[in-house]
This record gives sequence, structure tokens and C-alpha cells, in this order.
Amino acid sequence: MWLMTIFLSGLIAGWVGVFWAASLAEEARPAGIRWCQGCGSRSDWPAMLKFFGASCSVCGKRLSRLSWLAAICTGVLFLAFAWGLELGCQTVTEVRPALPVWQVRLPFHLLFLFLLVAAVVSDLIDYVIPDQIVLTGAAAAVVLAVVSGDLQMIHVWVDWSDELVQVYGPYLPQWMKDYQHLHGFVWSLSGLVVGASLVWLGRIAANGILGFPAIGFGDVTLMAMIGAFMGWQPVLCVLAVSPIVGIVLGLSVFIVTGRGFMAFGPCLAAGAVVVLFAWRAIWEQQGLRIIFGHWPTILGLILGAFVLYCLLLLLLRIFRATPTSRLR
Repeated sequence: MWLMTIFLSGLIAGWVGVFWAASLAEEARPAGIRWCQGCGSRSDWPAMLKFFGASCSVCGKRLSRLSWLAAICTGVLFLAFAWGLELGCQTVTEVRPALPVWQVRLPFHLLFLFLLVAAVVSDLIDYVIPDQIVLTGAAAAVVLAVVSGDLQMIHVWVDWSDELVQVYGPYLPQWMKDYQHLHGFVWSLSGLVVGASLVWLGRIAANGILGFPAIGFGDVTLMAMIGAFMGWQPVLCVLAVSPIVGIVLGLSVFIVTGRGFMAFGPCLAAGAVVVLFAWRAIWEQQGLRIIFGHWPTILGLILGAFVLYCLLLLLLRIFRATPTSRLR
């Protein structure tokens, strides 16, 4: 019965997310699924909310069935996450909440999923992720983390590299135990800063090498919200997973619709969902746990990934500058 309640809550949340995103959509931006692919005319957002979709008032072409698709996807996400949480998809040795996870972490992450859906819908409508969604979500995550002090997927610092770890377990700083609310603030804020700063750095690099940002500022604020809800270790995993998810989604969209362009925001959101559902499997990899307890290794991997990213951007610039005749 409670799973059905979760599913129905997800359906309602999906509708609310579409309504919110559509109401925030820019009024004169001819991009995204809000615009008819047949004649280029713009549909009003009430038409986007019709359950069975709507037809363009100018040419009669059927518009996107966005509202019911978002509602069903949100309902399924809510249901799957509640079930996964019950099965222990986020249960790790180091984190032992004082209350059952369904009392604290389930509402927290259902709110997170709702905000992700709203951000993705907005990105699909007009290729814009409004600050009203992601900055509000980031602020809410930090406040809730402070108030609860017990929402973390993993503590802000866990060290598995000590020689006596097999006897005493991983090292956890004592201040985290003594000041749980402070730890909640540091955990959430560190995720926000890491997520936003790394994507912002990628935006700056793309602008310097390609001559244009390539990554929208909405992606920066979206990663800030993701980090605030998940913490800095999971957000690094999201950044590692998102390009792979992007390739899969991009190929799928190209095969189904023939479109060669897709916004990066949905890829980041999908990567966050993957990490959210698979956190226990990800964290229990012994090598990964040791890496996240060793600062030099973490910084080295980030630096290496950034250098590789810059090299790929440089290759893309060379490819774009090469005359078509030489590519044949």
C-alpha cells in the first residue's frame, strides 16, 4: 500500500514539475520541445500540460506528450527509489542513521528527484535550467542537512587507509560525531562547492579552447544542487558517470528522433540518479573507498581528468578548424 502511495505521489510530483518548469520557461526562446517542429510556432504552456498531448494550433502537428511522460517517469522513479532504499541500495558500513532511512532520507531524496525532474523538463522545453529550481533546491538541501544532521549518503571524510582498519574500522573524525548538525552543513556545502566548481572550471576551459563556453551556466548550478543533496564523493562519481550516460542517451535520442543535439543537463541528472540508486555497489569497491580517503590521490585524479578533458577539447577545435575537403 505504501508503495502505491509513493507512486501516486510521484505522478502528482511529475505534473507539478512540468507545470513549474513550463511557467518558468522563457517567453521568446525558439528552442526545445516547446516549439513545433513542423512550423516553428510556439505552444503555450497550458497546452504542454494536456495529458494526451496537444496539436499545434497553426499546422496541426502533434506536440510532445511531455506532461504524462514526466508524470509517469517521476512516479516510476519514486517507486523504484523507495523500493531500492528498502533493499539497502544506500546502506553502507560507515553510515548508521539514528532513525530508519524511510523516515529521513526517503523524503529528502524524493524531493531531490522531484527537483531533478523539474530541471530536466525545463532544459527540454527551452534549453534553460532556471535558478528558481536549482538554487532553491540547493538552499533547501543545505538547510535540511543542517536541521537533520543525519541525511548523508557517506560522511564528509572517511579514511580506510589506516593500517589498523581491519581491527578498529575506518577512521572518522571525532568532530563529526560530536557536532552532527555542523557535519551536515559541511557535508552538504562541500558537495555543492565541489560540484559547481568542477563544472565551472570545465566551462572556463571550453571557453578558452573552443571560443565558447560549451557548458551552460545552468549545468553549473544544477551540479551545485546535486552536490548539496549527495555530498562531494558521490558528486565526483556523478561527473564520472554522466559522460557515459550522455553517450547512451545521445545515441538513443538520435536513433529515435534523428536529432544530433541534446542538452547536457539531462545527462547530469541521469548520472545523479544512477549514483543515487547504485551508491552501495559503488562505495563498497575497496579501491574507491581508499581513494576517497587520500587527498593526494583525489587531487591527482581530478587533475588527470581535467587534462584529458582539455586535450579532447583541443582535438575538437582542430577537427572543427580542418577543411571539409581534408576529411574526405
